[in-house]
Amino acid sequence: MRHIQILITLLLLCSTMLVAQDSSSDDPRYIIDPETGKLSMSIRVWGEVTRPGVTLVPSDADLISLLSYVGGPTDRAKLDKVRIIRFRDIENEERVVYADIEKFLETGDDSNIPVIYPNDTIVVNGTFWKVFRGALSYVTVGLQIAQLWYYISTVQGN
Repeated sequence: MRHIQILITLLLLCSTMLVAQDSSSDDPRYIIDPETGKLSMSIRVWGEVTRPGVTLVPSDADLISLLSYVGGPTDRAKLDKVRIIRFRDIENEERVVYADIEKFLETGDDSNIPVIYPNDTIVVNGTFWKVFRGALSYVTVGLQIAQLWYYISTVQGN
């Protein structure tokens, strides 16, 4: 008789745990972060941030805190047109949304900072100077080769 009571207790306990797990989150885009135990969402961050990639952030994170979670923008980041690409269509919102982080940093007005949803992709582009700096090394090598060629041709001419 005692074994039956233990078995019934275990079955009731297991069924209670299963019901609790099913009701914890109706939206599969939100997950429980194993490290913190908090409701979190997965976000992709690309471009000019310190640690680009996929990251878990709290479900109530906004764009500013999200950028902080990935180490912040680099010094070459173009913050006046940060692009947010929605993974799924959000009612009454565009598929691609832009945020002016630079304006927020100047004024503190967060009214133009959009909400972040699970599986969004945040793209922080680089400025013109990033492209210029990348090309500058090639230009420098080209000039050195031209200078060497000129030197060799001048020495052989004498």
